[in-house]
Amino acid sequence: MISKHSNLLPALGFLRLALLISALLNIVLPLVEILVPLTTGDDKYHLWSVLTNVIAPVIAPLLVVVILFDYIMTRVRAADADGELRTRFILIGRIELLMLGLMLLFWVPYFILKL
Repeated sequence: MISKHSNLLPALGFLRLALLISALLNIVLPLVEILVPLTTGDDKYHLWSVLTNVIAPVIAPLLVVVILFDYIMTRVRAADADGELRTRFILIGRIELLMLGLMLLFWVPYFILKL
């Protein structure tokens, strides 16, 4: 896929890597709150509670849209590129689709239950 002299993280780029890490944190932080409750029931204004119950659900749809836009751009770049550059963008697109699938698997049931 990518030559043996290059690494996957530099191939992703800083902004794309930050986007994927943000999406992963958006999944992991609420999971930690579900599995290991760090606040009591009456402590709803605690920073951890606000982060996992208010901020994470608001940020999730925004991250999904941004990942979709970036996936579209990697497909456009892959269509214009040849050789190793093309395989690099195809790999990046697959990583983004994987993260998008994880986000949808985690957040769609949450939003369905809230409706």
